[in-house]
Amino acid sequence: MIYLLAGKVASGKSTAIIKIADMLGRKRCAGLLSEELMEDGQRRGFFSKGIHCKEEIILAHKDFVLKDHVEDFGVDLASFDKLCQKEFDRIYDSAVRFILIDEIGRMQLMSDVFREYLNKIADGSKPLIATICFDEDIDYIKAFKQKEKVKLYVLDENNRNKLPWKIVKDLTKEDVLYQNKLSLAEKYASLEKRYQFEKDGVILRSDHGIRTIVKKDIYYCDCDYYKENGVCSHILSLLLIKERKHDLWQT
Repeated sequence: MIYLLAGKVASGKSTAIIKIADMLGRKRCAGLLSEELMEDGQRRGFFSKGIHCKEEIILAHKDFVLKDHVEDFGVDLASFDKLCQKEFDRIYDSAVRFILIDEIGRMQLMSDVFREYLNKIADGSKPLIATICFDEDIDYIKAFKQKEKVKLYVLDENNRNKLPWKIVKDLTKEDVLYQNKLSLAEKYASLEKRYQFEKDGVILRSDHGIRTIVKKDIYYCDCDYYKENGVCSHILSLLLIKERKHDLWQT
């Protein structure tokens, strides 16, 4: 199955796919995440980072003087090609269950290496969750959206907080154990008296003992299920609470 999140600039696509990665557990994911490069409050470029290999590059920057460019951003295709090879070679690992890509857009599609891997992923058996630009002038994007396996969602201010949860529930509906974790997370999130919010983390009084959750680059928990999967009901419950309390661990 292919889940595509489309949306206008600043609609929250990157935030949504990061939340999906956290909900699925990054130990079980491979793919690329994107982030704006801001300087003096202005968007000057874009980062691209491998989820599995954790390598990060500057994909594009206004100061790059390169033959490849989109608008006034120079695009470093050589570095991007190397990142794609390093990250997407991991998609065949048995531990990787989900592929996430942010985003399928003009810059990324300039890379023949990226297109080749994307075609293999789309034709493969592992689910793909990706953000995609609205640009219908690109034939590849138009055709990709029309693939038989595609579920297309349009992200906006009204659904961007709830849509990741909806997609993950649908994506994992055959995983009974994980569905139980989702249900338990919903139970915990409805009882905020269980939580003690500290400067460096959160203490949760769960049904099975006291758990400590911290967030550095990603979320960490000291429970056994997290050690194997990179996610757990405790972290999932915090992600639910964060939808209502946007000041929680601002990033």
